[in-house]
Amino acid sequence: MRISWNDYKVQAGVDLESDGAFIYRGQRSTSWGLTSTLHRTAIVQSIPELKTYADFMLPTVHDAIEAWVGRSWKLDDRLGLAEFLAYLQHHGFPTPLLDWSASPYIAAYFAFEGVNHFSPQTEDVAIFSFNQRLWKNKYKQVYDFADFTPHVSVLRPRLAGNHKLAIQQGCFTVTNVKDVEQHIRMHETANNEFLTKYELDVRERPKVMRELSLMGISAIQLMPSVEAVCKKALEDQIGLIPMEPAK
Repeated sequence: MRISWNDYKVQAGVDLESDGAFIYRGQRSTSWGLTSTLHRTAIVQSIPELKTYADFMLPTVHDAIEAWVGRSWKLDDRLGLAEFLAYLQHHGFPTPLLDWSASPYIAAYFAFEGVNHFSPQTEDVAIFSFNQRLWKNKYKQVYDFADFTPHVSVLRPRLAGNHKLAIQQGCFTVTNVKDVEQHIRMHETANNEFLTKYELDVRERPKVMRELSLMGISAIQLMPSVEAVCKKALEDQIGLIPMEPAK
């Protein structure tokens, strides 16, 4: 669904009235699918191979991280495994997770933030809205790698030790299918629509980023660091320059 930024804000207000039913994910290209980093890297080629990933790869990387940071996770415990996967997701190791946010505006930030202001490679960005409450009420949520049932399950790890997740109002989906959007669409009917894909014109980026900054949504708030301060300062400057159409 192609939509303007102003209309997106109206829809976001309607969604927020549902008190947490929806979660959101922003992507800087409409051509990108909903695919986890683990499936994008092709480390896992089939659903049964996820068990090999869980039984061998995760313990190996766990031991390496424990030696480095002095912290361990209980991988045989559902909550411990969820926390460890979330930790890996935010530190660059492939996982079967997709990042989502409870905030439609934080998702918008991540959709537009990665676009090259001076040379956009796409005409539109994408923001997905997922009615996770309705989905969870209708379909089994699976958290066992030994269960080979194709699934998309909502995962909310504890926030302890993961400040990025807390700041970004984050949660995840965990899956054993490569194409999350296709899997969800297969279960939709006229009366049960779970996923909406909004497509916004990339040329609205200056306005969007400026408004999000005024809401307190910027690199400084979402990823606090000196690098984020520099990123925000640069964004404030280039945001004054009109964007050219995608090439």
